[in-house]
Amino acid sequence: MKTGIYGGSFNPVHNGHIHLAETAVREFGLDRLYFVPSKKSPHRSTAEYAPDEDRLEMLRLAAGADAKLFVSDYEIKSDRVSYTIYTVEHFRREFPEDELFLLVGSDMLLCFDTWHRFEEILRNVTLCVVSRESGDLPELRKKADELGKYGKIIVSEAVPTEVSSTSIRKKIAKNEDFTCYLNENVVQYIRSKGLYSVRGEDVLQYNPEDKKKILKARLTVKRYTHSLNVATECKKLAEKYGEDPDKAYFAGLLHDICKELPEEEQKALVLESGFTVCREEMETRSLLHGIAGAYYIKKEFGIEDIDILNSVRFHTVGRAGMSRLEEIVYIGDLISAERDYKDVDKMRRLAYTDLNAAMLEAFAFSMKSVIKKGGVIPICTVEGYNFYTRLLKEEKK
Repeated sequence: MKTGIYGGSFNPVHNGHIHLAETAVREFGLDRLYFVPSKKSPHRSTAEYAPDEDRLEMLRLAAGADAKLFVSDYEIKSDRVSYTIYTVEHFRREFPEDELFLLVGSDMLLCFDTWHRFEEILRNVTLCVVSRESGDLPELRKKADELGKYGKIIVSEAVPTEVSSTSIRKKIAKNEDFTCYLNENVVQYIRSKGLYSVRGEDVLQYNPEDKKKILKARLTVKRYTHSLNVATECKKLAEKYGEDPDKAYFAGLLHDICKELPEEEQKALVLESGFTVCREEMETRSLLHGIAGAYYIKKEFGIEDIDILNSVRFHTVGRAGMSRLEEIVYIGDLISAERDYKDVDKMRRLAYTDLNAAMLEAFAFSMKSVIKKGGVIPICTVEGYNFYTRLLKEEKK
């Protein structure tokens, strides 16, 4: 058997990591490959690491159903610094008959001779190198030749996927869109856990006063009052759940900015937006304004904060893995001061005691209302209901 070992912080695991792993399995003929997230890297500070269990879970989600990809918690559970030689010795004990392959990125090969007991590592494994930057193959081949006297080194010529965990963390902290770099299940997990978010002085401040004038001119008195009430509710919920109150107020204030536009104008904005929209949303007038509103505030106000944009875009339909701000706007819209539907008081109590339970209740309420009216339900709403159902089951365990 050929067993691969792929270590790193995976903070978070991204498409480049998965590309590298799949390339290694294919090009080096591996029967299985283990991701081994480090606990105490000798090369990096652990200050900005996501919790160990979260990094393990993100790896499991990214590996998905690939029968050749596995996740090992060996280094996570170890009490000592994650030097690679210890990990190689562990896998040698686990699989004494296997041929071991150690997978590294190009940046790691170039400094490999500085690693702890690197000669011993090369006596026990075949070192497999997959490029992480375009144009670095000549340099990699030269380094592989230099180290070849210590053991076998193979350099893949596969086209690299250039992305870094550091740049992704920065995008998340700045509330910029990061979804194209990660497996969609990892994206949902990061949002549901609030990983890599920035708090305090680094969060942008939002001034809603100029936007109130625009809303007042665009909306009826009833809709404008509702928008103010939702904004106030969102601020209270943000204070309760540790989000930025000013940002929550701002997002809540703008959630219905396109609600009273003519249907054709809403559709035109939706089509121009380039957002992914399902058939059920396009066919339901009451669902267009969230999508149109998100694009409108991006286009007209220059808002790039992905959390605010998504809060407006999904405030009617919801989805799986919503961020905390998205949840706050979704619930704030349902329990604002003027709402008087049956069981609204129950929803309000739940919103301030258990937000996850409130989200599930809200999804169920929304779907029942649509079914009663004979309407259609977008797939993202169904996925949202399933997501919170599973989440609450996990919490009970």
